[in-house]
Amino acid sequence: MIKDKFVWRWIYLLVFIPFIIGVVDVINVYAKPQEFYDTIVSNAYLKPSERLKVRYGILNINQHYAMRFLWQFLALISLLTLLVDFVQSLLKEKDKKLLVWVVSLYSLFLLMSILASIFALEKLFEVDFLRSTGPILRTVNFVFYIILFAIGIMPIYFPSILLGYPRRVKQKAIVNHDIADDGVELKFGLDVDRIEDGLNALKDKGLFYEHDFNLNSCSKALEIPPHHLSHFLNQHRGVSFATYRNKVRIENAKNLITSGYLDKSTIEALAQQCGFANRSSFSKIFKKITQKNITQFASEVK
Repeated sequence: MIKDKFVWRWIYLLVFIPFIIGVVDVINVYAKPQEFYDTIVSNAYLKPSERLKVRYGILNINQHYAMRFLWQFLALISLLTLLVDFVQSLLKEKDKKLLVWVVSLYSLFLLMSILASIFALEKLFEVDFLRSTGPILRTVNFVFYIILFAIGIMPIYFPSILLGYPRRVKQKAIVNHDIADDGVELKFGLDVDRIEDGLNALKDKGLFYEHDFNLNSCSKALEIPPHHLSHFLNQHRGVSFATYRNKVRIENAKNLITSGYLDKSTIEALAQQCGFANRSSFSKIFKKITQKNITQFASEVK
């Protein structure tokens, strides 16, 4: 996600070393006579406290456990430089949702690997640190399982957060066109024409004039994440979604007034027709955008 692509390199096999050694040991156990396996199982029943010290081939279970989580910790540390650069880019893009998600998930993984590594080293070297007292052990176990639960829950947000990735692969053909008027390249190589056409279609359908039409509703209708739409409006139009929506509504109000809507209806009805909750907010926003009050504008277009 950080690099926006995946290209396999053989150096990545380093990440799989604990898994490869584990596979070798499993094969080693099952390649030996049945008596060897039966002895391991029997000793596990007779001496439960010693079961993790049994050597299956290259390593025993304690060593496998320690290596696995130490390897995870080192892998996470190796990503830190890339992650810092990615976080800085998200801060510039003001993508708070993805920023919080990435930092939280990384922090949870790092904390889990630290706790698990400490437990593994305790078992490996037969020392007590976190496991020295009951209350500490219970607290650490509780925190550990909360972390595991959070890691399991957070990916539920994948569909909304990662929509638009990879950035360059899908939009490679249109990146050159995704430049705002001020020369700023749009985020994720967004398809400007597609979004513009989508917004115009929503105007034609009258969705902008519904009272509960908000950023989430609009992004869902356009089938893009809310933070992509927000970034598009900020960079390409220089406005927030709320400001853009108000401008669309006021433009519709101006067209209705010009066509004689107020000759047969009230300003309150016009406000409702354009999506405003009441006359007061409608009048305030109308004057802010047009620099004229409603009655003044109506008299000028007659």
